[in-house]
Amino acid sequence: MKSLLTLLSIAVALTILPLVAEAEVVNGVNWADDVTAYASYIQNYDGALMDVETEFWVIGAPDADVNGNGYAWDWGTGDLDYVAGWRGGAADEYIIVYFDTGLVDVLGDDLTICLYSGPKADCTVLASTNGANYTWIGSIGGGTPGYLSNETFDFDGQFTGDVHYVKVLRAEKGKDTGMFFDAFGGTAVPEPGTMTLLFAALGFVAAWRRNRSRKPR
Repeated sequence: MKSLLTLLSIAVALTILPLVAEAEVVNGVNWADDVTAYASYIQNYDGALMDVETEFWVIGAPDADVNGNGYAWDWGTGDLDYVAGWRGGAADEYIIVYFDTGLVDVLGDDLTICLYSGPKADCTVLASTNGANYTWIGSIGGGTPGYLSNETFDFDGQFTGDVHYVKVLRAEKGKDTGMFFDAFGGTAVPEPGTMTLLFAALGFVAAWRRNRSRKPR
């Protein structure tokens, strides 16, 4: 009997593990897992161009240093390079990030982008379920120099499936239009197929325990 319970426990664990393995989920937030495309001049704050080895600048949980109040950047730490974006005069620069476990259209905000931007910056934000067809979900305007901010977006019923791709596209160029991204995240909601398997496994365990309790001792 113990061996059967062990097998059932393994089955449940194997059902739950993909939720962890397929997404960068930290403290209940589903952070972007990969960068699928970006313009050639995307760089960090220190001017180093992003490549396949440095895509961590914009995936996973936020990692740009902040000072004690949790918002202003600590300019003395030297960790401002843990962001990627644009500055100067190049137009149409962009970054596309990918979520292994898609973002779900829930009640309220569905996407949060952590970033820094100059006072005259402007950016278009688009989302897609398949990486081919993108839908406009909002814009990001200029921020306060020297401060990180969190911009939120509501899918508002625009998608029939989970969102796996988010694209940020530069809309302004020139002085004070720089914009650097730290992280992209949304609510960590398991995919329906995974939840179905989980409930089925848990139901099987519960039924087995009920049947066992009815047997005469």
